[in-house]
Amino acid sequence: MSYDLTDRGGPHTLARVAHPHLKATLAEFSAVVHRTKNRLVAIPAEVQRALGLERRENNHIVLVSIRPHGPGRWNHHYFKLTHDNEFAIPSDVTHLRGGARVDVRIHRVLLDEPTAAGQAPARGAALLTRLAGRSRPGWRKDGSDRLDDYRNLNESS
Repeated sequence: MSYDLTDRGGPHTLARVAHPHLKATLAEFSAVVHRTKNRLVAIPAEVQRALGLERRENNHIVLVSIRPHGPGRWNHHYFKLTHDNEFAIPSDVTHLRGGARVDVRIHRVLLDEPTAAGQAPARGAALLTRLAGRSRPGWRKDGSDRLDDYRNLNESS
């Protein structure tokens, strides 16, 4: 007997899913793949409102399960949403063509924010130079220019 590990219904299915993020479904809907827009799938307006999706330039990334309408195997993909909250079906899903009706489950919505690349921790001379460059209250400001004067003052006391 074979089991579809991503299916949550029926008496002969397991309660496990293929990935922990696929366990929760934020939204589920059916849609038609656009014929003229390079296999784009539009997220319906009511689903957009329920998920808090807005039209924006640098849009979100979503984790989606998609399959042909009706029974079938779910394909799990991360998609970058367009400005209009649409996503393109990737080229590895060849059985979904323009005009086909599909079932979609949205599992996660991730904010796509750029981050600064982290710097490697300083080592060796770079670490010493960085530490020496910090201002430290109570330390001499003239460096070693008057070192002899400081030593002579301390020796005479």
